[in-house]
Amino acid sequence: MDRAASHRQARSFSDIKIGDKAQFEVEINEESHASFAKLFGDFSPIHCDDKFCSKTKFKRKIGYGFMLTGFLSRLYGEYLPGGSSICIKQDAKFIKPFFIGDKIKIVGKVVNNIKSTNLIEINIEMYRNGKELVFKGAGIVQVLF
Repeated sequence: MDRAASHRQARSFSDIKIGDKAQFEVEINEESHASFAKLFGDFSPIHCDDKFCSKTKFKRKIGYGFMLTGFLSRLYGEYLPGGSSICIKQDAKFIKPFFIGDKIKIVGKVVNNIKSTNLIEINIEMYRNGKELVFKGAGIVQVLF
């Protein structure tokens, strides 16, 4: 199920099926990158210093990995299941870096549900510019109704 058109409708546990999918894209720009740095106080050179980064194997500033995990809040709250749950657990694996100017595609898929506790397991993958896997994880959310 592609939730892009009706992503703001909170769904009940019984409405969520194994195999349901949702996805969206975000562009990482200088403004969002700088806002993350300011909000969380991480001004480390690998993220903020062009001269420092020019000496690394990446040759430019890399995006904040934990910015990617922030998009999980949007995935769970707006798309899958869509505002009817709280996150109980999140596993995250950062596969490759991403950079300012990249478009990140966030893809979630329901892979399990536990009726006795209203828990939903969602696998997540994130792709840089539509093709390069940069993040892989699994989240468990509890649907509240």
